[in-house]
Amino acid sequence: MRIPIPFAAAACLAVAAASADIEIRSPGFEPSQVAPDGSLIEPWGTVALRLVAPAGAAVEQQKQDEPMPAAITVSKAGPVALRQTAYRAPIWPEGTDVIEALAENGGEQPAEALIELALPEKMNLGEAIGLIEGRPSLALPRGILPSREERDWGCAGGVSALRGWAKPDRPCDPAFKSVAAGMGGVAIRYRFAIPPGGARTVVLGFCESHHETPNSRMMIATAEGAAPHRIDPVARWGRHVPGVVRFAAIDANRDGRLDVAVAPDPSSADRNPILNAIWVFDPPAAPDDAPILAGTSSPAAERYVDVGGENDQSLYPPGNIRYAIPLQPGERRELLFLARCPGARAVADPTTTAWNPASLRKAAADVWKARWPEPATTPTPKLP
Repeated sequence: MRIPIPFAAAACLAVAAASADIEIRSPGFEPSQVAPDGSLIEPWGTVALRLVAPAGAAVEQQKQDEPMPAAITVSKAGPVALRQTAYRAPIWPEGTDVIEALAENGGEQPAEALIELALPEKMNLGEAIGLIEGRPSLALPRGILPSREERDWGCAGGVSALRGWAKPDRPCDPAFKSVAAGMGGVAIRYRFAIPPGGARTVVLGFCESHHETPNSRMMIATAEGAAPHRIDPVARWGRHVPGVVRFAAIDANRDGRLDVAVAPDPSSADRNPILNAIWVFDPPAAPDDAPILAGTSSPAAERYVDVGGENDQSLYPPGNIRYAIPLQPGERRELLFLARCPGARAVADPTTTAWNPASLRKAAADVWKARWPEPATTPTPKLP
């Protein structure tokens, strides 16, 4: 993984001290702004990385012009430094803003960098994606989990709630009228607290009201400890027809949490999974499908979720999150954040994208190189 260029080498990149917002952009497109403290300012909100421990960080920033416009912000406290490089990468289809964050221990003893990610109040942040008004707008780093509070149950985030989207054609549980949708192929994930190693009957409800033909939206539904189900709602039940599938689920890893998910089938034409309802029952009390479909057994469920509807909730309370990063002497650890830039509909899913710091930087530099080609030079005459 490519390491951002340190300040000592920045002179060759035509940098200058920054005292105001710095623009990051691609040629011909609307810019984003980076504030003097490194905050990335987008039309939908502002995100910021802060070094909160060690305490008392001093912040410096430089503006980079070549090989692409970038803002380089360094926070340093004692032996620990947090170096952020923000720039625009013109990747398909509309580009993305990038923050490469490098935590480094320059001391001779082990240290810990505690980094806080400050978020807009209206952002719904899941495990990998942050949404603003239903749009995937922030992608979190892979390979490192933040410290955050977790509720007893809820959606792990990254999906869109669509109330009243489904149109069931017969009397049924009211939860069949709304859905959560994993736009762009994001899996719909829920977690439920149960006794470690416990068993539950999990029932998932579906109602397809967009596609008319089979093989349009195919999904893989899973519940921890049970065999997966391949779901094609139109083929199994029909358009506008509510249906359910059930799982004999077990907390297989004994962590006191039962994981449930609906993901797109790799062969599906429409890769946006949907889910209407979840019921979690103690196995001896699990009813037949008919009363579940009718809605008469919902009050008896241990957990009943109107997915995307009134009683749904996020697994994580709103607010900022923190990354605690232990660092050995001389160790560096890089975190990659992607943000939805002006004009973009969504940010790439970090769990599936192949983009990495090296390829993002190359894409950002290449577009400027193509716009501003190297000046022509006159060959040096050869000596006789």
